[in-house]
Amino acid sequence: MNNQPKQLGLNCSIFENFVKNNRIYVDKTRIIYDLITARNNEHFYFVSRPRRFGKSLFISTLKAIFSGKKELFNEYWIGKNSSYDWPQHPVIHLDFGGIAHRTPEKFEQSFCFALQKIAKSCAIEKLEGTVPGDMLQDLVEKLSPNGKIVLLIDEYDKPMVDHIDNIPLAEENRKILNSFYTTVKSLEEYWRAIFITGVSKFTKTSLFSGLNNLQELSMDPIAAELFGYTHEELVTYFPTYIDDLANHLGLSRQETLDTMKEWYDGYRFSKDMQKPQMYSPLSVIACLSSKEFANYWFNTGNPGFLIALLRLNGIDLEIHDIIQLSIKSLNTIDIHNIPLFPLLFQTGYLTIVDYNTQTEIFTLDYPNKEIRESFKDYLMQAFSYASTAAIDKELVKMRSALTHKNFEQFCNAVKTLFAGIPHNLHIAKEAYYHSLFHFMFDLLGMKPKSEEATSRGESDLVLETADSVMVFEFKFSKSAQDALDQIMHKKYHKKYMHKNKAIILVGINVNFKEKELEFEWLQHSL
Repeated sequence: MNNQPKQLGLNCSIFENFVKNNRIYVDKTRIIYDLITARNNEHFYFVSRPRRFGKSLFISTLKAIFSGKKELFNEYWIGKNSSYDWPQHPVIHLDFGGIAHRTPEKFEQSFCFALQKIAKSCAIEKLEGTVPGDMLQDLVEKLSPNGKIVLLIDEYDKPMVDHIDNIPLAEENRKILNSFYTTVKSLEEYWRAIFITGVSKFTKTSLFSGLNNLQELSMDPIAAELFGYTHEELVTYFPTYIDDLANHLGLSRQETLDTMKEWYDGYRFSKDMQKPQMYSPLSVIACLSSKEFANYWFNTGNPGFLIALLRLNGIDLEIHDIIQLSIKSLNTIDIHNIPLFPLLFQTGYLTIVDYNTQTEIFTLDYPNKEIRESFKDYLMQAFSYASTAAIDKELVKMRSALTHKNFEQFCNAVKTLFAGIPHNLHIAKEAYYHSLFHFMFDLLGMKPKSEEATSRGESDLVLETADSVMVFEFKFSKSAQDALDQIMHKKYHKKYMHKNKAIILVGINVNFKEKELEFEWLQHSL
């Protein structure tokens, strides 16, 4: 037995490597055992989870179990406490993350090559057929004398979502997959189990129409703790690393755990509110490894298709204090009409914070600090078409300008940052630019308040700092004087006079003339 301390499994998604390289594996095998031995139930499953949430490790663990490698599980629940008899099944493992799909022709060619590679690993020299479905059928028929077959598919949706900004191409790839799944369904008698994972849940009619016997696990309570770490798992499996992090940062153990929870906990994938919230596994491991609280999941886990979709459909900067959706709209999307909030839920930027059993409505919010802060930066990149370095440069100028109440410098920085926005993405509405400024202040961490009610109406935006209150009014294609006059006439500032802070009234007018963004502003101090 290896008595050396177990190492962190950073960037490791192969189960055998966890065992052979003495890495910490957070044991999920009891849940897996329940899934693969459930009575009176076909073991055909689909589950969606955000990227970098342990799906590939889950598939790899299943592969080891179904391959009968009992020796790898001696210290885990399924090896120590279960009655599993470890039969050896032929396993077909497809990872679409490693199959080229930049064109339908290349996708089909690479798909066939992947099936042929699997065949060779099973001592089958050549598969008959020229399309994936025919080759799969030949592979299954040749493997079937060795017993019931297990089909494991990881990142099933990648050939489509990577081309979400090119729907005709995504649709062609979808047709190839749909034909393949129709073949999978026709081979039902040969299957011991099927597990399919991905990020997004497309409607069954658009992809799995031929494979209609899959059990959906994405929101099932049985899978609520299958991906990610519970708090109990965190403190059970990583006590030494948590103590090392606390000592490195000069914090108590409890302070360290509280901060980890604030940064990386908060995910929920079930309507059962009694189920624990889950930590991002990638973020936990990276934090413990680097001994620093920082943004890890976002930098490694954000899907490139999301920024393409945001740009394609227009950036929504409207203010949403409460996001509520039904399970039907939350759990499936259509490749031809992808709504933003369900996609943000499925990709991990939003999570379930409440469920009303009477109305069957979910309330969504950011899961934690890592995502809340990082998504603003991501949205800014999508909106401004600017690099991270360029955004940071202008944000420094904006923060300095607001500190010194220099609105000319602030507006010039905003104008510079958004100079690269294609003219057709600008919306000729006052509310759009109101939302833009709210978003900018929020990005700067300044907690703006929009539509602040007063006795004479609602001010557009109020920004309160330690020594001042700034009241903003926005106009589109009018004048800054009109905006300032409205503040004065409506007396939006009166409710803040008792605060003994400087009161600054700011009128901003936005024009978009000849494909150029213009700001005009006036300020008045009381």
